[in-house]
Amino acid sequence: MSIYLSPACAHAWPMVRKSNSARGERPRRVRDPVSTRARILTEAERLFAERGFEGVSMPAIAEAAGITPGAIYRHFDGKAELFFQVIGRAVDAAAAPALTATAGIGAIPAMVADFAARPQERRRQMAVEVHYAAAKNPQVRSLLRRYVDRDLGAMAAGFAAAQSAGEIAPGPDPALLAVAVMVFIMGQMHLGTLAPQLIGDAAWRAFVEELVAALLGLGGRS
Repeated sequence: MSIYLSPACAHAWPMVRKSNSARGERPRRVRDPVSTRARILTEAERLFAERGFEGVSMPAIAEAAGITPGAIYRHFDGKAELFFQVIGRAVDAAAAPALTATAGIGAIPAMVADFAARPQERRRQMAVEVHYAAAKNPQVRSLLRRYVDRDLGAMAAGFAAAQSAGEIAPGPDPALLAVAVMVFIMGQMHLGTLAPQLIGDAAWRAFVEELVAALLGLGGRS
């Protein structure tokens, strides 16, 4: 059984260990909730990629992470919420174009093109799975809508700011630009189905960069 120590009682842990040792008992193991959550996410990503959303249970994820099935609910409300935390972590790791405030508008074409790189295979698998799961599961569908709306809003705000600053052409509607970029991203995520021979292809990557740069009015390849 895992032990969760609040900050208020953490100082007492050395005394508990000493008392247990004096009685000949083995000290109980303390789990770090942060590392436990990270382990759950890592194992969930692996299992979702291998078996799909419907083929994975919360007890299976808990077993893979080395915790009890009940303990997993201390970190996540349910499978759909855990699934989207996994997706979110994967997107963040890829430096999603939604993060325009830190990445800069000029970096977006290369970011979009990178979604077709060979090392992004698991990320593409997860993207396909989330759309498949959304078609069958209302909760996943609702969460997907919320996450897409959030990312579209973030991109539109970034494009509007870039237009005001003169970084890109002021004409196009920022909201429509955001949708167009998202269409490129989703197409890249499904490239394994659409045109698998283009995954990792340098000419395709350059072509996508040029198209996205032109779409944003960046004056050619970034």
